[in-house]
Amino acid sequence: MPFSFDFRARLVAGALGASLIAAPAAAQQRYDLPAAPLADTLSRISLMSGRSISASAELVSGKQAAAVRAAPDAETAARQALAGTGLELVITPAGVWSLRPLPAAGPVAALEPVLVTAGNAIEPSEGTGSYTQAESGSATRMRLSLRETPQSVSVITRQQMDDQGIVNVAQALEQTPGIIVNRDNSEGYSFYSRGFQLESFQFDGLPSLSSDGGNVRDNYSITNSVVYDRIEVLKGATGLVNGAGYPSGVVNFIRKRPTQDFQGSITGGIGSWDRYRSELDLSGPLAAQGKVRGRVVAAAEKRGSYMDYARGKENLAYGIIEADLGPRTTASIGVDHQQNRNKATSNTHLPAFYSDGTPVRFPRSTNPADKWSWRNQDTTRLFADLRHTLDSGWQFKLAAAHRNYRSRELISGMSSALVDARSHSVGHGYYPGGAARFDTDTRENSVDFQASGPYTLFGRQHELVIGYNAARNHAQSNRHDGETDALIDNAFRWNNDAAKPGVYEWWLTQNMLVNQKILYGATVLRPADRYAIILGGRLSNYAWNQNLAFANGRLVNYASEVRRKFIPYAGLTYDLDSQHTVYASYTDVFKPQAYSFDANDRQLDPLTGKSMELGAKGEYLDGKLNASIALFQLKQDNMAELDTSGARRPNGDEAYVAVQGVTTRGVELEVSGEISRGWQVHAGYTYSRSRDRDGRRVSTTQPEQVFKLATTYRLPGDWHRLTVGGNLLWQGNTYFTQAIEGKDRRFIQDSYAILGLMAAYDVSKDLRLSVNLNNVFDKAYYSGIGTYNSVYYGAPRNVLAQARYRF
Repeated sequence: MPFSFDFRARLVAGALGASLIAAPAAAQQRYDLPAAPLADTLSRISLMSGRSISASAELVSGKQAAAVRAAPDAETAARQALAGTGLELVITPAGVWSLRPLPAAGPVAALEPVLVTAGNAIEPSEGTGSYTQAESGSATRMRLSLRETPQSVSVITRQQMDDQGIVNVAQALEQTPGIIVNRDNSEGYSFYSRGFQLESFQFDGLPSLSSDGGNVRDNYSITNSVVYDRIEVLKGATGLVNGAGYPSGVVNFIRKRPTQDFQGSITGGIGSWDRYRSELDLSGPLAAQGKVRGRVVAAAEKRGSYMDYARGKENLAYGIIEADLGPRTTASIGVDHQQNRNKATSNTHLPAFYSDGTPVRFPRSTNPADKWSWRNQDTTRLFADLRHTLDSGWQFKLAAAHRNYRSRELISGMSSALVDARSHSVGHGYYPGGAARFDTDTRENSVDFQASGPYTLFGRQHELVIGYNAARNHAQSNRHDGETDALIDNAFRWNNDAAKPGVYEWWLTQNMLVNQKILYGATVLRPADRYAIILGGRLSNYAWNQNLAFANGRLVNYASEVRRKFIPYAGLTYDLDSQHTVYASYTDVFKPQAYSFDANDRQLDPLTGKSMELGAKGEYLDGKLNASIALFQLKQDNMAELDTSGARRPNGDEAYVAVQGVTTRGVELEVSGEISRGWQVHAGYTYSRSRDRDGRRVSTTQPEQVFKLATTYRLPGDWHRLTVGGNLLWQGNTYFTQAIEGKDRRFIQDSYAILGLMAAYDVSKDLRLSVNLNNVFDKAYYSGIGTYNSVYYGAPRNVLAQARYRF
């Protein structure tokens, strides 16, 4: 009969593909598989044996496979798995394997076979209750298990976000092993991995091209996380998935998708400093028996702050529609819009030094901003994709996205200049004696076409992905200056209310245009049962242009262009046994440094280098627990570092120097998932050491050692309604250097630990009450240092209580 590929069948096909790729190929090994959905077990047997198994999706949908124990070959394993399912394995004289219902009285009509192959839709983390994810495509653009991926990948699942009170990207990355979050100002963050800034972001695997630079910036750090199923972080050089970039990694935001069945939830929360938030999430079929599905998510928050005068509010709306256009064709379209409104906002933050070179220590409640300063941000993302799958398992995907970022801000307050050691006076204003208004607009368009699927070579099955990506980002910022007080008489005794300018005059317009085109491809070769070789690369064209127009008539243009730059990628995995894999990977590093200039206003040459990684990964408890260890080394030239001599560019901006022969070596250990029944954990330790060719430490604002832990435990027995847990961050010391009166002065942040606790109680199967207590011991520490020689205090002890009702 003709094959009908409805929504449920697509879920089955996705599960088949997930397991097909996840299992190690080891024909000489016995088959030991747990009881699982039949689609998953058949896919594992298919990949382990290299044999294709044909079946209609209707046959396997909803059926549970029996456990397979000590089966000596694939046929025995398949027959064990089919026990009790009402199906049997049929093998033709030509060696074709297929399934059919067990014979009944009378003739049995043969079902049209459908090849069991891998799809590209990775199952969501939502609803699994897990702190780990079985698969990821963030490293290679192919769906591989974490164990099969020859690089470090961390995943913050929906469950971890819900348990730990995570509501934005910065909070999620604060709990990601190996990632450093540096607070720049009242709304901005910078992220770092392996000693370098992490500035590559993707949405559902589609790269977003940042125009990052000065006040023309795209603030990903404030992105609300409520619309995401999970956040995947690939650490190290991104040889395949992104264009030019630091060898730090990429953050991939995976959105929530519509569900076949109706579901919904509503959440309300209240927290410290007059914090109030609410969330609504609705999903389900819209028409045609679930062939058209939709989902909407909305969130709102209003909050004060531990800093004087600071307050803000945030609104978010997200909607997506997904439709089956045919048996093997699916289309989706969606939009999300986030609105942020903040008052008493800072651009830099607190000064770090007195004029005599001794550190300044302000109370944690100190806000450097004038109470009348503000920052408003609006981000809108439109996206669409079209996917078509062939009988052979090949899938074609066309994806497009548009992003519009709008920022309006008035910046004024205490400068990060030196505080006079005697009078305690300090400079005021965005520039001495002036406030500045910035009107910034960023528009980005991107498109990606990708084809992926299996192929047979020398009697074995392999996988291939090829694609093309193009992105364009145009940003414009207009700056208007107004006069205000030039000096704060006493940095410790002022009311954040300097004279407000009456007139703002245009001073500067910045225009930035970035274009990037990438041709990429990779293959997973399986020459033997235990081995997999990943080979690929990307060919990039990158062009950047900045035009500056000043009020005095001066025009300045900067440009950078790289054409046909090829970045190779190679990876190797070897299965030691059914649970453990060792791996190695290599890729080149290349990043044009369009925004880094020396004191002579000369643009620094591109950052170049090589990235290597060796490691081992383990998969335990039927895939519920993942563990890994990675050794990495990065070698680079032309690394941009702030010029600590005090020299600045002719326009007054900070100058950089190119550091040669920088070597970064380190180790990462990570474990995620369920370590015993009801006990979820996500923990990691990272040691990363960066030195130049003279042995001097670089990237000093990043700690060399970091440990992170997030965990929950559901109590057993009569206490099963109660879940307790928490999170811990420990990091080593950091510092930055500032030249004062001809001497280099260090501002040191000692090592510190921050503890958070949580508890949740299930009043019923639908209603959950939870509370998150952060910074339990009220530790005073700096969550950011070094941005324009300023420092930022971390938040004191605070609490968030929430109630979530599901229906």
